[in-house]
Amino acid sequence: MKFRQEVQELFKKTGWYEGRNIQSVFDGIPRFNEFPEFLKEFLYEYGDLEVETYKYSEEDVTAYLNLKAITKGIYKINNYLDNPRYYGNIITFPIADYHLDVTTLECDLEGNIYMSGDYPCLVSNDFREGVEKVIMEDYSNTLEWNPEKKIWVKEY
Repeated sequence: MKFRQEVQELFKKTGWYEGRNIQSVFDGIPRFNEFPEFLKEFLYEYGDLEVETYKYSEEDVTAYLNLKAITKGIYKINNYLDNPRYYGNIITFPIADYHLDVTTLECDLEGNIYMSGDYPCLVSNDFREGVEKVIMEDYSNTLEWNPEKKIWVKEY
C-alpha cells in the first residue's frame, strides 16, 4: 500500500522501507486473523512503527501515531471483535494509538477511519485517505458522533 509522497516520507523516517513485511509478528496475535484483509496488509507493511505526524511549523506540538499499540498488547482485541462500538453499533478494529488527543485510530470492515476517544470522529470513508489525513494532521470534513440523534454530524 502506497501513500502520497509526504506521508511515505514520514513513514520512511520511522524505519519503513520498500518490501517491509512483519506478517509473522501480527499473525501470532490471537484473533488477528479476523481483521479485514486491507488492514492486515497495511499492518504487515507499516505496523510496529511510531510515526511523527506532520508539523506545519516548528512551533507545532510533536504528535505520534503509535502503530506499535497492537503488538504491545495495548488494546483488548476480544473487546473490539465481540462488542459493537456505541457509535453506529459497528465492529471496529484498532490500528494505532494517537497520543496527542488520547484517541485510538480504528477502522471498520468497509475501511472507514475513526478516531475514538472522548468524542468519536469519522475521519474518512476511505482507509488510505483516512490514514493520510491523520498523519498530515488534516481534519477537514471530519464528522462527530451525535449520541442523541445517533448520527454523524459536522459539529456536535
